[in-house]
Amino acid sequence: MRRSSVILIHLAFWAISFIVPSILVLTYKSQITGSLVFFQIVTQLYYAIVFYFIYLFIVPATLGSSKKMTRNIVIFIASVLFLWFIKIGKTIVIDHRFGLGLEKYNIYSSAYYLSDFINIVIYTLFAIFINISIKWYNERRQNAEMLLQEHRMELELLKTQLNPHFFFNTLNNIYSLVYKKSDEAPAALMKLADIMRYMLYDSKAEKVPLGKELEHLRNYLELEKLRLRDPEFVSFIAEGETSGYTIPPMLLLSFVENAFKHGKKRVPNPGIEIRLSAKGKRLRFTVTNFTLEKIPGTESSENGIGMQNTRRRLELLYPGCHDLRINRTSSKYTVSLEINC
Repeated sequence: MRRSSVILIHLAFWAISFIVPSILVLTYKSQITGSLVFFQIVTQLYYAIVFYFIYLFIVPATLGSSKKMTRNIVIFIASVLFLWFIKIGKTIVIDHRFGLGLEKYNIYSSAYYLSDFINIVIYTLFAIFINISIKWYNERRQNAEMLLQEHRMELELLKTQLNPHFFFNTLNNIYSLVYKKSDEAPAALMKLADIMRYMLYDSKAEKVPLGKELEHLRNYLELEKLRLRDPEFVSFIAEGETSGYTIPPMLLLSFVENAFKHGKKRVPNPGIEIRLSAKGKRLRFTVTNFTLEKIPGTESSENGIGMQNTRRRLELLYPGCHDLRINRTSSKYTVSLEINC
């Protein structure tokens, strides 16, 4: 909590603390004297000393150790009794020193002494409550900041795990073109340069315009199409108001990577169908591909590191407002992501 906020809390508390007794004193207008007003001011100042003695010294020395509960209770009781006796002694000394004649206000009665004791207990409890409340708020805020920092660090780690995975697959594609001495290799290298520029600069942002993410996805698809040599193998449709939407960078790529990595190639076109729809706050992204037969002991697309990282990113970035569904049949594999927040 900011220092200014703490100061405002204390000022508000003492404003109320001084106003309420003043109102009570004003109810005895006929008995108000300079001596009574002076005594009331000194009494309130003493309660301030009580409050800050408990707030600054007793609370930090006791509540920091929960294992010594009995000792802490004894310290609080002893402190209240000590402050109560001081209050009684202070009243007697001031009355006799300044000749205030306070006996006519019954300040030496047992009822007044009990009232003093109750007031000291109340100020003690307020000191404990305010101290604990401010400490609890600060700890909660610090924990929230630490959790946010951990999430940011985890997201950065997930990005570094995704990027090499994509880079490795793309280099394999270009290597095959270079090995075959294809004239399309330079174009592939230019696409890769655009992709690397996106990964190095734009992917550092928490979110990027959806248009940039789609451009990055199209560059990736162009590289894959060069390798497959079949422009009709992939169907990619993007519809809706994509210009006003932002998305975490590199989020959609892992779904498309899985389709190429685990999908069957010798199938009727389109072998991979990609569809994106953006409307208002809702974004829907679907990738469908023909499936290969699962080989025992191999990693499935549902459990691969790319998909695991993507799931985790979604949990961190869109808690409670995303729906990721995977449907696998004997011939097709469909992953559908809907974000609505």
